[in-house]
Amino acid sequence: MNADEGKAFRAVLLTALLAAAPAWAEVYRWVDEKGTVNYSNEAPPHGVQAVKVDIDAQPGPPSADSTECNTVRCQGERLEARLALREQIEARLAAERAAATPKPPRGLDFRKYVSIRRGITEGELLGVAGEPDMLVWDAHFLKTYTYFPTPADPFTTTITVVRGRVSEIERERKF
Repeated sequence: MNADEGKAFRAVLLTALLAAAPAWAEVYRWVDEKGTVNYSNEAPPHGVQAVKVDIDAQPGPPSADSTECNTVRCQGERLEARLALREQIEARLAAERAAATPKPPRGLDFRKYVSIRRGITEGELLGVAGEPDMLVWDAHFLKTYTYFPTPADPFTTTITVVRGRVSEIERERKF
């Protein structure tokens, strides 16, 4: 190969490289039918609406009117914001679930049950038995305290209080 042929070869090679350079710099972005975001330096499939991504974009926050976010910094900031929002939502939902979860039944063990007699006051009842698992209050001065069964004490105890005094005591085995 002589010098002229070498120069011609270099010129053809340089021309080919310069012609191909814009193709290397083109990056396409599109969303397929499954919702997956795709990036490629090749043209997208026919019929797909694609956006050319400016790969020479300078890093920085996106403009206020832009919905596109193609820099790593911008996408990272948006991801951080979404993760923080998700954590707030998950914390709120966990608090709501904890508040909605019923308290475990306390029950009424046998030693406390035998201490309860008809005629004792409502205050004495609460002092012996403690807070009930369920309280139903009727408008006619009638209260029904219910203590649910537990694995240690398989009885449901229902105590009816009329005008501040114990009037009925029922104990049924539920397990």
